[in-house]
Amino acid sequence: MFNFTYAIIGVLIGMAVEPVGRAINHGPARAPLWASSSLAKLITSIAMFGFIIFSATFGLEYAVYAILEIIVGTFISYFLAHR
Repeated sequence: MFNFTYAIIGVLIGMAVEPVGRAINHGPARAPLWASSSLAKLITSIAMFGFIIFSATFGLEYAVYAILEIIVGTFISYFLAHR
């Protein structure tokens, strides 16, 4: 159960990172209102790097898994926004 919950957290972080990047690259009209906030980039960056560093404490293998989970969440968010 811990691994499934852990994976969901990584995917959700990835899903939060993608709209912030979209707001930075394409402007606030192409992203949700919260993504263009001045603190959104800081908070999502801290969450992403904190999750990767936390995962790395279990070993390099888990750090790679964390990066993959964030990438999967980013792709899911991208495809949901561009349907």
